[in-house]
Amino acid sequence: MTVLVALALAQAAAQTDPVLAVDLPAGSVATGLDRLSREVGLALVGRPGDLAGRRAPHLRGRLRLSEALDRWCRPAGLRCHLLAGGIVVRAAGPMPRPVVRPRPRSVPIEPVVGPDVIVTGRRGTLVQGELERSYSASHIDSTELSRRSSQSLAELLTGLPGLWVDNSAGVAANSIRVRGIPLDGYQAIAVQEDGLPVQHDTLPWTDIDQFVRPDLMIASADYVRGGPSAIFASNAPGGVLNLRTRAAGDHHGGEVRTTLTDFGLFRWEGYATGPIAPGWRVIVGGTLTRDPTVRRIAETLGGGQVRARVDHDLRGGGRLTLALHGMDDDTLNISSFPMRYRAGRFAILPGFDPRRGSFFGPELTRLRFAALGERPLGRNNRNRLVTPSLSLVRDVAGGVLTARAHYRWSRTERYALSSSGAAIPAERLLADALPRLTAAFPTIARVALAHASDGSAFAPIAGNDRAIALNPVAADTRLCEAMVDLSYAHGLEAGGHHDLTLGLYAVGYRWDFRRAVARVLLEAREQGRRLDMVALDADGRVLGRATDDGLLSTGSTYEALRGHQRMIALYAADEWQVAERWRLDWGLRHERAAPSAWVERPATVDGGDPMTLADDRIAIGSGQWDRRQRHLAQTAATLALHWRASPALGLFTRATRAMRLPDPGVFRIGSGDPARALTIEQGEFGLIWQGAGLGLEATAFASRFPDIALPDLSLDPATGAVRIGEHAASARTLGLEIGARASPLPGLSIRGTVTWQDPRLQSYRVASLIDGVPVTTDLSGRMPRRVPRVMASLSASAALPRTGITLDGDVSAMGRRFADDANSLALPCFALVGLGASWTVTPALTLGLRVTNLFDQVAIMQGDALGGEIRAGDGDGVATVRAQQGRVAALSVAWRL
Repeated sequence: MTVLVALALAQAAAQTDPVLAVDLPAGSVATGLDRLSREVGLALVGRPGDLAGRRAPHLRGRLRLSEALDRWCRPAGLRCHLLAGGIVVRAAGPMPRPVVRPRPRSVPIEPVVGPDVIVTGRRGTLVQGELERSYSASHIDSTELSRRSSQSLAELLTGLPGLWVDNSAGVAANSIRVRGIPLDGYQAIAVQEDGLPVQHDTLPWTDIDQFVRPDLMIASADYVRGGPSAIFASNAPGGVLNLRTRAAGDHHGGEVRTTLTDFGLFRWEGYATGPIAPGWRVIVGGTLTRDPTVRRIAETLGGGQVRARVDHDLRGGGRLTLALHGMDDDTLNISSFPMRYRAGRFAILPGFDPRRGSFFGPELTRLRFAALGERPLGRNNRNRLVTPSLSLVRDVAGGVLTARAHYRWSRTERYALSSSGAAIPAERLLADALPRLTAAFPTIARVALAHASDGSAFAPIAGNDRAIALNPVAADTRLCEAMVDLSYAHGLEAGGHHDLTLGLYAVGYRWDFRRAVARVLLEAREQGRRLDMVALDADGRVLGRATDDGLLSTGSTYEALRGHQRMIALYAADEWQVAERWRLDWGLRHERAAPSAWVERPATVDGGDPMTLADDRIAIGSGQWDRRQRHLAQTAATLALHWRASPALGLFTRATRAMRLPDPGVFRIGSGDPARALTIEQGEFGLIWQGAGLGLEATAFASRFPDIALPDLSLDPATGAVRIGEHAASARTLGLEIGARASPLPGLSIRGTVTWQDPRLQSYRVASLIDGVPVTTDLSGRMPRRVPRVMASLSASAALPRTGITLDGDVSAMGRRFADDANSLALPCFALVGLGASWTVTPALTLGLRVTNLFDQVAIMQGDALGGEIRAGDGDGVATVRAQQGRVAALSVAWRL
């Protein structure tokens, strides 16, 4: 019996104080504690003021958890105790004065986690471990960021549970869908850097991801799905993504990385850091890129960004951070293109490779718009940004005061070739144009297609005799924005422990927007040439044209808007520990906004050239402006119950009423009520389990959208003008997200995610004219466009012993979904495979090789962006879609200073 008792006690001790293989680089105490707590699945409890600015030397070896905590915390002046319920951290004395010594070149610089929170999605005075979360979240650490080496925000988000991510457009202006919410772009999530939004609103042609370029200056990222995101951020009914920039180091060092790809991309990124005065540290880094793009275009794009950050530890605890972010680059963004479509199957249309092709050829590098003049259409998107920011975290009256603020100036010259229907056989195109040309030129005998550049006849290629009409777009946007976020967190005892947070968020911005749209006729092939439709008499003489240098219109649409937004929000949240294992989390956020705008009336003029029909109706600005203004108020609320069921298991349930207030862009819309605020009712039930080398997180969610406005972009059949409308509807979503990780062997790591969801549109009726007769179609019960029912990802990495080589691979799969709300065009499921390897040649030098879309598959993501989102058509055997890029091989060389 004595032996059995001793064995039981030894087993219990081993479970509460396990032996770990510890390898913590010198750096932030908070970061090391976060890693240890995540590995063993224990809560981490401590005051952020005690952790702020404290650092520890390199710790490595096979140690019991209690010994590792003691050896990690003691040099930093902390006491770290291992208790049954978690790890408790307390200050043992004043912060040790840093001793500046030359830093070994072999030790990489470790990012510092901010002193206010360890996990995004909450505020408070205590640091929480993973098992204490009452919401769903994903963490991307520096190792995973380095492995992915993402060049766009969409690439960084790929593979996270609950997110449908489409990065097929290029580097910027991509689209995502969150938990089935029928909102495109980044309208459903807030994107932050160090806790402050990159941009308050997603505005038309001013997308948030146009101003985010992941590089070595991003240390980690947290993505919170649903839950408290609607309390701590505006415009976040679906979640919050927080990108943490790398903090300045106590020792001199840095890193540089160069990346080359098989399509000719060159990318340099790096940073340097170190102390500049007692208590002051600085880090400077950035990126330079030369990008011919994986898509075949006539231009070479590129540019760069720079970041600078100064950190200062305050006496008595706290930190002051001053930062500057600047950007100036050109990035690729493409629209949809033609593919063959028969009996539900897609095939490549001869002359256009959907994995590498584009319409941006030599004849579309520059284009003259009637309202805006000549523009470099082939440069795609030029984004310029300057953002100075400030962050202050300070202990005040036993609590923590956090102040963040930034001012932002940006300008985008965004060019696009928007799709608007299927490619049409040349003979049918000419037959359709004949009545209009006959009315203008009565002696016409026939219509012919000719290349606009030299007058030569259009020549079909084998299997492709089609032409396509596209909409070249030039959009100028400027944004000047100032925002501030103040919060105060304080702990108190009243019927249990409360971690109470009060906050104020305010923003004001001016958004200047001008957009001109033309219409061009091209060959339906890669880098297609412009085509003229020419009216000929019986002798073959030219009587006139339906086009002008290939343009069906030099200005089909024009709009200009000077928008203003003023918004203030008050929020409060409390984490109430009602019992040892039970906690109530609640939050409220009240927002008041006053969007306003001056909207210019368009005017239609005749260009006066009798030889062409292309200038008969040209849209330009009239110089007359109308005033629009609204005042709105809305409240979001959330309530969660968390139960720490065991040392390895946490359970939660949560109910949330989220919201999204409209931005000044709604004044562009000609129908509907621009004062409408979006509300979302959400319910969640989740579990988080962590064992030795294992982890599982699962969340079941349900959402209801009582009143939502679904956008409808279409073309006026008479003028070709872009019409902006919307349809009122409601919707609901049911779903399940699962994320798991395992480390079955030393050096082997496996991660997987699965999302199942069933989104449905309700009360959705669309009116249209068929043969001049109004017809109403009920689309209730259909799935929202683009949203798949099933998504999954699996990744694995293995470090080969005593070689310095790490191999990794990943598979991402997407189920069947639809290009349109009517569910008439089904998009096939697919799975993409990627492989990678890295070799640590020396402690300072690492080589990397990565191949994406290994089998060069055609992975179709969405349909026609203009006129095909409500009801798509197969275009007489050809559909308009957009696919992921093809196989890309990238080689990288990283050097730590």
